[in-house]
Amino acid sequence: MFTFDNTTIILSATLVILALLTSLLNPFLRKVRISEHGVPASVTDTEETKDADDTAGEAVNTTEEVDVISATACTLPSISIIFTPHDNAGELTKYLPFYLNQNYPADFQVIVVAPQNDYETSDVLKRFADNPHLYTTFIPDSSRYMSKKKLAVTLGVKAAKHDWVIMADICCRPMSENWLMTIASNCTEGKELVVGYTRYEDETPDYRHFERYYQARYFMREYQHHKAYGCPFNALIFRKSIFLKREGFRGNLKYLRGEYDFMVNKYAKGDNLVLENSPEGTLIEETPTGKVWLGIHLFYMENRQHMERTVQHRFLPYLDQTALHGNYLLQCIALIVALLLGQWTIAAAAGLALLLSVTLRLIIGKKALRRFNIDIPAWKIIPYEIAVAWKHLGYRIKYHRANKYDFISHKL
Repeated sequence: MFTFDNTTIILSATLVILALLTSLLNPFLRKVRISEHGVPASVTDTEETKDADDTAGEAVNTTEEVDVISATACTLPSISIIFTPHDNAGELTKYLPFYLNQNYPADFQVIVVAPQNDYETSDVLKRFADNPHLYTTFIPDSSRYMSKKKLAVTLGVKAAKHDWVIMADICCRPMSENWLMTIASNCTEGKELVVGYTRYEDETPDYRHFERYYQARYFMREYQHHKAYGCPFNALIFRKSIFLKREGFRGNLKYLRGEYDFMVNKYAKGDNLVLENSPEGTLIEETPTGKVWLGIHLFYMENRQHMERTVQHRFLPYLDQTALHGNYLLQCIALIVALLLGQWTIAAAAGLALLLSVTLRLIIGKKALRRFNIDIPAWKIIPYEIAVAWKHLGYRIKYHRANKYDFISHKL
């Protein structure tokens, strides 16, 4: 029967209040700004004018167009893009043209650093040899005491003819031909790092889409509060001069992966980092295989042990997941016990609290996903939020069972 004594009222109110409060401990609720500047307006205006004139059959004033593009080129830096493919001849064939054909009014070069014995990659590069933007170099067959990836990036940086350098992944493609212009427009006075947002292609399983975005929100929020920790994305701009002055990857050369994380963790200070996450500044990454997906998590667990500010970075995710699971657990226990004891008032309050929790998290989550054009059915949000912690636990178990020499280049 329904009772309304003090104890019942307090317990019922507590359940409802906790449902409301724990819904606020949610990465989807914390504001993440989307970059607004995008492509410089002068270039956009010129292209729109040109399209309108072509439609009308009128001649474009070429002199004025050249003047606008020249002015825009003066505000954009000359830039070098580095790719370090390893057995990625197929991806290089598909995606290299996207970068070589970027709409960029200033000078840019694309540097590909490939293994010396990767003949398939060499054959692909020969097809693009006539492109004036392409520069190719190779790394030695063996590298005993240093990650080959880090060695390749270092060689690429040294080969770069421009001070601003982009480290990117050839398994990704730009979302538009204005990608380079968009991300490079952040290279301004006082900035030393620019992180470019990356998302998986639409064919990727929903859970991997969800987890990638769920974790990325913590990193993006840190960027916008000038507390950068790592980089889960596949595009990073930095200055060649600073990279060489501070000896590049020194301090983490032996770790096989984690180039983006180590760079941000070492070089980000105060407000010297900018995030570019507008649609035109986004890279689309291929769907990861099961092996690649597992490797991402295991190598991250190894690398974060050698990064600064790890405890601060992990505090908020742990708090969110503790609140999430604690709230649901409390509601379910209260509902079951109240039903067994016939405490219908508390049972109704527990049911209401559970309904409030689910409804609020669905609304908040769906809105956040929609802002970044991630199309995941709303009903999947709750189980996916819960699954994040349990899958993380599974990765931790696999990491602790793994041979730690698999994560480093030193095999002695």
